[in-house]
Amino acid sequence: MPAKHIEVKTFKLAHSIDDTVKIEHVEKPYGEYSSPVVSIAVYSHGKTKTSEVEIPYENIETFLKALHESIDLCESIPRNPIYAELNSDIGGGA
Repeated sequence: MPAKHIEVKTFKLAHSIDDTVKIEHVEKPYGEYSSPVVSIAVYSHGKTKTSEVEIPYENIETFLKALHESIDLCESIPRNPIYAELNSDIGGGA
C-alpha cells in the first residue's frame, strides 16, 4: 500500500512572493510496516517542491525544543532596527 499523505497546514513562506510551506502527516511513508512521520515541505511558486524533511513522531518533541532554542538564539542577537540606515520608520523609494 502506498504512503498516504494527510495535509495538516499550508502557509505562505515569509519574505517570499509565492513560496509555501506544507505540513503533512504521512502514513506508511517507507512501506507497509513503517511508522508515520511528519513531512515539512517548501514549494516554490506554490507548485514545485524545493525541499522536504520527514521527522518521525518519536523525534517531534526534540525537534520542537530545538526550534524554540533557535528562536531564542535569534532573538538574543542584536540587530539594527528595520530601516535604521534611513533614519525613518518606513522604507525608502522614489
